[in-house]
Amino acid sequence: MKQKRLEKQVWRKEEECQRDLAYCLEVDCIAAIEQQCHKNWSKTFLLYSNPSFDEEMNLINLSSLTKRQHV
Repeated sequence: MKQKRLEKQVWRKEEECQRDLAYCLEVDCIAAIEQQCHKNWSKTFLLYSNPSFDEEMNLINLSSLTKRQHV
């Protein structure tokens, strides 16, 4: 009985560690996405206001729209 209790405690601790790890990974992922969005926003809007901005813009160049696409 005592061994079963110890096994359950170890299993619960491992489960908690896995939950904590999953939470930390999710938070890191969200932070990375927000950071990238902010960086893209800065590249798009702040580049024009700061002429000494040396970083290249890595934006996709899209072809112009056809007459049908304008509608």
